[in-house]
Amino acid sequence: MRIHGSLNMGRFSVKVKVCVLISWALTLACSAAEQDFFTQSKPLTWDEAREHCQECFKDLVTLTPENIQAIAKKLTSEHWVGLRKNPHSSGNSSVLWSHWANGDPLTFQNWYPGWPVVNSTRGCCSCSCSCPAMTNSTGFTELGTANVTSFSGPGGFTTEDVTSSGRLTNTSVSTAAAPMTTRLPSVEAACGQSLVDTDERYIEDSCVAMLSFGAWVEKTCSEHLPFICYEERFLSKASVTNVTTSSAGLTWRPGPNVSDYRLEVRGDKNLTENLTDLAYDLVNLTAGTKYSVQVVPVKCDRDLHSQKVMFYTTPRKVENLTVAKVTETSVSLSWSKPAGNVHFYLIEVQDRHFRSLTEGIEVGRLTPGNLYAFTILSGVENNLSEGSVITAYTKPGRVSDLTASDFTTSSLKLNWLPPEGNTTGFRVAAMNDSDEVLFDEVVNRTKVRVARLPMATRITCSVTALANGTLEGDNVTVVSYTAPGPISNLTLTTTHDSLNATWSPNHNPKPDGNLTFFTIELQLGGKIVETADKLAEPKKHFDGLKSSANYTVIVYMVNGHLKGPPVESSSFTLPSMPTDGTVISFGKKYITLQWEAPANTAAVNYSVKISSSFWGHSSSVLVDNRTNHTFRGLVSGTRYEFEVRTEVNGMSSPPLNVSHFTAAEKREVSLSMLCSSAEPLLCEKNTTREHIFIQLQDHFKELLRDGIFWELKEQETEN
Repeated sequence: MRIHGSLNMGRFSVKVKVCVLISWALTLACSAAEQDFFTQSKPLTWDEAREHCQECFKDLVTLTPENIQAIAKKLTSEHWVGLRKNPHSSGNSSVLWSHWANGDPLTFQNWYPGWPVVNSTRGCCSCSCSCPAMTNSTGFTELGTANVTSFSGPGGFTTEDVTSSGRLTNTSVSTAAAPMTTRLPSVEAACGQSLVDTDERYIEDSCVAMLSFGAWVEKTCSEHLPFICYEERFLSKASVTNVTTSSAGLTWRPGPNVSDYRLEVRGDKNLTENLTDLAYDLVNLTAGTKYSVQVVPVKCDRDLHSQKVMFYTTPRKVENLTVAKVTETSVSLSWSKPAGNVHFYLIEVQDRHFRSLTEGIEVGRLTPGNLYAFTILSGVENNLSEGSVITAYTKPGRVSDLTASDFTTSSLKLNWLPPEGNTTGFRVAAMNDSDEVLFDEVVNRTKVRVARLPMATRITCSVTALANGTLEGDNVTVVSYTAPGPISNLTLTTTHDSLNATWSPNHNPKPDGNLTFFTIELQLGGKIVETADKLAEPKKHFDGLKSSANYTVIVYMVNGHLKGPPVESSSFTLPSMPTDGTVISFGKKYITLQWEAPANTAAVNYSVKISSSFWGHSSSVLVDNRTNHTFRGLVSGTRYEFEVRTEVNGMSSPPLNVSHFTAAEKREVSLSMLCSSAEPLLCEKNTTREHIFIQLQDHFKELLRDGIFWELKEQETEN
């Protein structure tokens, strides 16, 4: 039976928990399912309604505590639901009121008071399946025959509710009611009773209708009523596979009893197709374009739930990829936009990634002279095209510290440091002022002697780093000259602060008519102190030099800018004496002497001499580059003389003289003098005593001098 467009339906959804009874042990398995409910306004019999629900939906509705309130709110009149007194007629067990139409067990009842109606016909004692239903004093109604071990839940029952004939009684209870059990009399006892007349509302094979407020009543199954169908929500899931630049494959899941599928594709090209297959190939698509796909299952001219899927076709690879410009640290690329759509370009080089919105990019921070592979991909969203690859070398860097040295009359030596990055060699060239190439070689080292050059000639030398053997960087040049002959007889004379140099010139002919002159360098410790260029006379005087320093003089003979081989000689300036000698500490046995180094002097040694005229002691020590010294083991109270001289290269400066006493260890010696004279008056005169004291002082001065500490004091005694 097919009933289509003439039925009006109201649809709403409830998420219910579907419980399934499994095996005789009545194991309860529950799973959450999203259900949609559809009210059908056209009146049909219960069988016609169920047939229509099974064809266009799942089945007549199964009521549960979770969905009954939501369903009742949608009703304005009574509707068929999926419950029938005799489930056998619906293909289920013969136990009355035991299963819903879809096979779910009846675990919930919501009867309107007085329903269901019991058959009380007299004389039925066969105890068969057709025995009349009985109502006991508690209001329970006999439902049928079943072999049930146990059951619990709202309106549940236990084995105590089963009679000896297997008949089960239950009552109308709400979902919140606790399970009730009632022991019924045996069938034999029941059949012996006097039964009342049958209720005129009794229906032998009844079906359940739900009133607009949710309660249940029995109706004759052939009566025409609107009805409620349900269907478990089906989510059609479409998948996109094998996406290319111009095609894609679509697949989707089959729906329940679906007649066909409506495929809707939206993008730069729109497509609507009614299909019965579960796959479809999209062709002639535009590369890099977004498409929205919706597959709608159609059942009884009704659209089921659909699910959209969006995808981008793969963009095409870029075209005309070229290297536009190369520097030492960057490579500029350009390309043409491919057919179709492109949102961005992804540039990959080594482990780095860049994005560009235009058809070109300059990739920087590269290593000079290195080979790079650049991959360019077109992109839309997260979809990338096939990569286009191009390789390029960055320019090698410029060499540094290019110098010319070791000049001869026919050659010179070039030295340089390689640039940062990579190189495969260096091109070395030499030309004269007429741009005549005198030397041109490719070498793989950073030192080369440029030979076979004309004497006393201005030479321009260049060094260029190479990459890949042929790609040249920027060259670096140095201008130099081949040299004339050397000078001779270089003689140096020095004082403590000056140096005079003389030499003999080279008497070779002057090349190219250039004037002959000289360049002289004065060096100290390998560093240039003074340079004099273009000296016409073969001599040079240097003033203001450090004393005790070893100076080196280097003289070149020059013709124009042509520098001959160097001739050098070294000599020490005379030492200067130290200054500011002083004793910084002393004791009975030691004296520490300190002095200042002579001004404007290099590091030198000092000769320090100590002597005592009284004891006849004298010794010397050599102090290495220090300006103090301590003498120990001395005699207390002794005057010592010190001489400090600057020593350098076997030469000594004038001495710095210092004298000092060691600390005196004093001892007192008493001298007694008795005056005796034939003339007593002479001893009593003070002048005579003072005269004697002065004579004693003069005596000790002559004897001890100032070589040691002594002191003479006069002390009078009274007799």
